[in-house]
Amino acid sequence: MKSLNTKEHLKPVDDEVMNACQKIHYLLNDDDIDRDGAEEAVDKIKLSSLNKSVKIALKIISSMLFKLVDNHKSNNQTQALPSDGQIMIPDLTLFIEVNSTTNYELFFVEVKRKGKYQNNNLENDLVKLGKEMHTALNKLMKKRVRNPEVVGLLIEDTKAIAYKMTLKYEGLYQMIEISQFNFARDNTDDILLIPAIIEKLSQIKEIILATISNLYQCINGDEELVDLTSYTRQACKTPVPIPVE
Repeated sequence: MKSLNTKEHLKPVDDEVMNACQKIHYLLNDDDIDRDGAEEAVDKIKLSSLNKSVKIALKIISSMLFKLVDNHKSNNQTQALPSDGQIMIPDLTLFIEVNSTTNYELFFVEVKRKGKYQNNNLENDLVKLGKEMHTALNKLMKKRVRNPEVVGLLIEDTKAIAYKMTLKYEGLYQMIEISQFNFARDNTDDILLIPAIIEKLSQIKEIILATISNLYQCINGDEELVDLTSYTRQACKTPVPIPVE
């Protein structure tokens, strides 16, 4: 298991980030706080810090600040249940466009509603995510990119699981879980989740940046190419239902 190196690029956030989130958490649990007071307090903390991670955390908090204040006022500490109607949430793909005809995908996100375990009745979302990562990794290998890694994020409700996929041995695609975390809901207690979210997303970012760097080194001819295309295998196709007579 040590060889899988799931903690590569994972760096803890500064104590200053934890302290900032704790201050705002304490502030928003004050029954006398209103929107203006909360906004002023967040701005004050933002101006007093030069820490980049603190500013990222405060930007996240600011985006849902009024909801946090209003929900605390009404003592509503939970999210509203989703409606019975179908909600269409598009999947997300991050790619590099090296020219007008070629893209290299580096990061995939599969999102599903809580309790919805399949994108159809034959293939679940984890399998779909794995096949997307598999196909993207093949493209990078055939380009002869050094040590390529593709990242994926599987989201259900507020829970997220991050994976990376590598191909270091012939035909052996390793889809490795690198982290789990919960997204912040619009209640004050979830502010304390933000430092962990930043840690895990920063790890994903560093993996992507490393692959981008290797891709451009390959394109620019800055390093000797290693042909490992023989390691690749085609991803399995989606099964097709066959009616039984």
